[in-house]
Amino acid sequence: MKKITIGIIGFGTVGSGLYRLIRQNGELIGLRKGISVEVKRVCDLRKDYVTKNTENVAVTDRWQDITGDPGIDIVVELIGGLEPAKTIIMEALRGGKSVVTANKKLLAEKGYEIFQSTGKNGVKLGFEAAVGGGIPCILALKQGLVGNKIKSIMGILNGTTNYILTRMDETHRSYEDALREAQQKGFAEADPTADVEGFDAGHKISLLSMIAYGKRVDYSSVLTEGISQINEIDLSYARDMGYVIKLLGIAKETGGVLDIRVHPTMIPMTHPLASVRNEFNAIMYDGDMTDPVILYGKGAGSLPTASAVLSDIIQIAEKMEIQEQALLTSGDAVYIGPESRLSRYYLRIHSHDRPGILSKISGVLGNHGISIASVIQRENVTDDEFLPLIIMTHEAREKDLFEAVKEINDFKFVGKNVVVIRVEDSLQAGEK
Repeated sequence: MKKITIGIIGFGTVGSGLYRLIRQNGELIGLRKGISVEVKRVCDLRKDYVTKNTENVAVTDRWQDITGDPGIDIVVELIGGLEPAKTIIMEALRGGKSVVTANKKLLAEKGYEIFQSTGKNGVKLGFEAAVGGGIPCILALKQGLVGNKIKSIMGILNGTTNYILTRMDETHRSYEDALREAQQKGFAEADPTADVEGFDAGHKISLLSMIAYGKRVDYSSVLTEGISQINEIDLSYARDMGYVIKLLGIAKETGGVLDIRVHPTMIPMTHPLASVRNEFNAIMYDGDMTDPVILYGKGAGSLPTASAVLSDIIQIAEKMEIQEQALLTSGDAVYIGPESRLSRYYLRIHSHDRPGILSKISGVLGNHGISIASVIQRENVTDDEFLPLIIMTHEAREKDLFEAVKEINDFKFVGKNVVVIRVEDSLQAGEK
């Protein structure tokens, strides 16, 4: 049986889950793959904690003890963040060790140098756990769909936001209450900014786009919007019109130009992603040979993510002698501009309820070439000064829409900034 020794840097949620998985299912892995995985050393600042929760494992608080250990085959980096994670990974690769990481932020924002350092002297980089937790979405894209041109990717890539939106929709509670519940149940961090503002999903769709389209993606060029402006009113109106609201990561290629974005999106209730609830994730690839392929599962958590980390360890162990670069790209991506991106839009406008206001708003939209599909304004039965006016548009250019919204926001009879939600009517992730 082939023996692989690993060093784990970071014994938090995922690191401890990986240790548990190897101890619990190590024999099963050996029977299936003929590979024995041994945790030789763990690095964590909480040395006493790690010592109490492991057996027959050397414990250190210096990551150099792992990257410099000649008896370790694969370094598993699970501390997250940009530094010292990047230094650790580069040091390991230069020292001839393969690396497995779940660090989506690092790879999406600073990953080019790391990717370029793989494929030499047999060193490899596995990052399945960086996207989709226990869902093998990178493996599916690299291998299962290798014969397909990927027309588009559409995914619910963040469990925290999906949980919040699900609870808001099903229990009619506010964003703040749903977020508080998510934090209490461990689905949201104490500081949820990376999740609720779309940054986490942005990192993931950037990585998937680089794999699918073979271009280097600048994360700062990815349109990223979060869910903090969504409230129960939007979910109620969406439901009445036959839609649900999800935070989606979307990537499409048309004529060599990429459209990569993360934002709240209204999709029909009949859409394959509409029924994905709570903390679950789902990724839909639209291949030219397969048509839509959907992967579904838990996108985070100790054991699901550890499962993805172990998958990378086994794949690297099976191909130790093969020269293979982690991610192949040919040049920088070219991105679609707001003047070319087309969509339908949902607008929530809080305005005074008096004659002539709707005509002024529709006039602004008309001046920018935006056609109204429907208008909803329920009778004001409260003492609120401003009443929500809901407008659904026909397909319009993003640039025109947001120029019109800027003008509408300046009206004195509008009480707060207009909330804009994009509408995707296609039941597939590809072109309409």
